[in-house]
Amino acid sequence: MEKENPNLQNVIEMARKEPILILTSDGKEFFLSEADDFEREVEMLRRSQAFQRFLDERSACAQRIPLEDVEKEIERELAADKKGA
Repeated sequence: MEKENPNLQNVIEMARKEPILILTSDGKEFFLSEADDFEREVEMLRRSQAFQRFLDERSACAQRIPLEDVEKEIERELAADKKGA
């Protein structure tokens, strides 16, 4: 479906068959799947080659931010918000 511009109904029909990854022209990624039983969704994701490729690409990304750094940044922002309030 690369470079296509399907209408919403077509996208929904594709998502009925298997979860799909939607990549926008500005690089944003959206994952669409039928909202259903969690176990069913997990199994569908395991079988999805597109989703597995997506995970492989994400894990190959060199830039990683440790959770501790994210937590510290949030704490700094919250402290700054309290001072400004």
